[in-house]
Amino acid sequence: MIEIDVLRAWRNLSLGSWEVMKIRGIPLRIHPSWFLVFLYFTLSARDQFETLLDGQASIWNGWAIGAVTSSLLFLSVLLHELAHSYVAIGEGLKVRDITLFFLGGMANLEKECPTSKGSLKIAISGPVVSLLLAFLMILLSNNLSASNFILSNLFKQVGSLNLLIGLFNLLPIIPLDGGVILKSLIWYFTGSKRAGIKVAIASARLISFLAVFIGILSLFMGNLYVAICFSIIGLFIFSSSKSQSQIIQIQKILSELAVNQVCSRSYRVLEDDLPVKVLSKYNLSEKGNVFNEEWILLCREGRWVGYVNEKILKNISVQNWDKKFLYEFSFPINELPSIGEKEFLWKAIKKIEKTKDGRLLVLSVSGLPLGTLDKVDIGKAVLKKIGLNLPDQLIRIARKENSYPLGLNLYNIAHLMDSSDTEEDQE
Repeated sequence: MIEIDVLRAWRNLSLGSWEVMKIRGIPLRIHPSWFLVFLYFTLSARDQFETLLDGQASIWNGWAIGAVTSSLLFLSVLLHELAHSYVAIGEGLKVRDITLFFLGGMANLEKECPTSKGSLKIAISGPVVSLLLAFLMILLSNNLSASNFILSNLFKQVGSLNLLIGLFNLLPIIPLDGGVILKSLIWYFTGSKRAGIKVAIASARLISFLAVFIGILSLFMGNLYVAICFSIIGLFIFSSSKSQSQIIQIQKILSELAVNQVCSRSYRVLEDDLPVKVLSKYNLSEKGNVFNEEWILLCREGRWVGYVNEKILKNISVQNWDKKFLYEFSFPINELPSIGEKEFLWKAIKKIEKTKDGRLLVLSVSGLPLGTLDKVDIGKAVLKKIGLNLPDQLIRIARKENSYPLGLNLYNIAHLMDSSDTEEDQE
């Protein structure tokens, strides 16, 4: 199982994969890279089979044994992911799909388990199944060794690979199951999920340095292949842990910054007894829409009374622009999507995603309009906290596209946060 809060972007694998069937309502998808690995294991098993028979087996028998071996291996991977999925369902979570690809499999959960015990059970279920399959297949191999050495060797191969899968997944490295297990245990004993993640990140970095060290040592000993393998593994683990650290940093920022610290004032205020003609000067869009970036809020004698939208000038002939007044087309201001000024940014992000325009009206403690908040405002604040000030050109592009600057996927990061996380940050 791949930890959601580390490799959520890997969900893109599903976009390039094919759904082949459903298993108790869970779609099973196959990524094209899976076929390459299937072919590789088929060829490897075929070659080993032909070597055992000293070239006396037919070509078709060799291919058949190879295909059966690969099929059993990927069936084992599927059972590993189904174990994660069924335990997750038992914890009340929804499984979007299971995808088989070149690195194995991925159970794509809708969200992370909210409890440490549930997270632990989900994570440990996959390796338990793999180790159980390894034990059964190796036991079966030993029982068949005297009567049918071909089947004995087949089960021995698949059992050994399951043993490797189970043990490898138990390494305390996020995004592997072992990393999630370590995180869940620390979470359970300390009551802090964030502390669990930090310990898992530290463990991953330690192992990444160890892997690189073994790679360098192997290079000096003249084993280039082992050196390359361990170096690549070490760098991959380090990159994964660094990515997780950045996510933790962003989550901390989102749980510390309040809306009133980053909001802007992207609205205009007009008296509601003005003729609608006054709106023509705010027609800033090249496509003819009235409001490109700003809301038009209405007031009367110092009181907020409503807002108007871009449809007014379109629906009224130019000759009547002086005869119609804004209050005739006013909508209640409470219909605008809004958020309190004291709310934290992670809540604002989740709320913005539910709006049509990707923008919120910020209300003061007394319930009066204070400003506006959009994706660009949030993105700029987060990047500034990290130490990155964006040039005006990138800001204009992001605002035009109504997106987070630099493609920041803040919604996925905020979606993983809950009240327990933010409370930990404030302590």
